Amino acid sequence: MQRMPFVVLTCTLLAAFGATASADDTADLIAQDMAWGAAGTKGDTDAVAKLLADDLVAVSGNGVTGKQGELANEPAPAGTRYEPTNYKVTFLDADTAVMTHGTKGADAHYSLHVWSRKSGQWKVVATSTTPVEAKK
Repeated sequence: MQRMPFVVLTCTLLAAFGATASADDTADLIAQDMAWGAAGTKGDTDAVAKLLADDLVAVSGNGVTGKQGELANEPAPAGTRYEPTNYKVTFLDADTAVMTHGTKGADAHYSLHVWSRKSGQWKVVATSTTPVEAKK
């Protein structure tokens, strides 16, 4: 009988520490996505390249491309702000996360990114964007 409180305490601590790690990773991934968006609006391809896996798969209105296709995107017009909204991050395991969010502004779109952590670094391995249709 005395073993039950120990088991409950152990499970509670494991759940709490697991949630903390996941919360930290979620905040880190959102910060990296925001940095990606800000760098992209400035045309800073070096900063963007650091966040993308070499074997990236990117899907957009331009078709299916890879890392070089994603880096070839034109920078946004001067003064454009990256305004992400409604982030949702779902972890498939400790080193793989699916992120969705929207953006506001001139280039409003919905995004889906798959992040993978290798050697301690998160990289985008797949991404897809869908433009927001103008309301009629």
